[in-house]
Amino acid sequence: MRKVLYATDCTRNSAPALRYAYRLSRTMDAELHVFHVYELLPVTVATIRPPQQLEERLHQEQKDIVTNFCATHLKNELHLNPVRVQVLESNFVTKSILSAVRTLKADLAIVGMKDSYTFRGIFSGNIANELLNKLDIPLLVLPNDMYYHGLSTLIYATDFEEADIYAIGSLVKIVESYGALIKVVHIPLKNESDAGQHMRWFENEVRQRISYPEIVFNVSDAEDVESGLHSLIRKERADMLVMMEREHSSIYDKLFHRDLVRTMEGEVSIPFLAFNQKRIRKEMKKLENNSYSFVP
Repeated sequence: MRKVLYATDCTRNSAPALRYAYRLSRTMDAELHVFHVYELLPVTVATIRPPQQLEERLHQEQKDIVTNFCATHLKNELHLNPVRVQVLESNFVTKSILSAVRTLKADLAIVGMKDSYTFRGIFSGNIANELLNKLDIPLLVLPNDMYYHGLSTLIYATDFEEADIYAIGSLVKIVESYGALIKVVHIPLKNESDAGQHMRWFENEVRQRISYPEIVFNVSDAEDVESGLHSLIRKERADMLVMMEREHSSIYDKLFHRDLVRTMEGEVSIPFLAFNQKRIRKEMKKLENNSYSFVP
């Protein structure tokens, strides 16, 4: 990990997410770029200043707001590893974040969940889904009240696909600095009878290609995928839930459904790290015969 982009609306409720992004980046020894999208306010009074000068002044004011936001909430930590501040005037938040990620060549994008107490509330599950469909990099979605306690245990929900192996390898690059435990789990559907056999095959494939020792595998029965994940998160006291946005799966969409997000925030409010299956498959095609391996 070299560069992390964290997009924020600079509200007080997003301060814990800023600290989380900062401390995570520091542990990974990555640059943190704090990114803010703002809109031009309509001019309601006559002014002798030309429009370009007004735009430049507003741009600097917004940059100062983000800089002060970081200084206020990171305090003395900021001197240990300064952040890079970027602002952009736009009415299109998703497009702006995508553009910033590509220009920066970031390795990880971080956004916060929608804040119902702010006027804009721009970073919602819908924004996360829009980003995930187009991002070439992992997307970490943080509850705005999420406090950073490091990473000890992560749950990765798998469907036994080749793309899962690639995603787990990418996940290792994020968590290896912590020595965190990755619990690879599968919650079988009611008509699925050979999940145990599939898991044994999948474990063998992962261990052949990924030399990170802190990975365990488990099949967990539940009434449905969502309740099963809730139960596992509570039982394992997981620090992060990791999933893949699958072309023929609605797990991610359901987890970001408005009512379910409220349940997650109220009961087991933890970060979500999401990978894009289509993007991973494109990367896999670049590697001859999918002969990729991951050595921390």
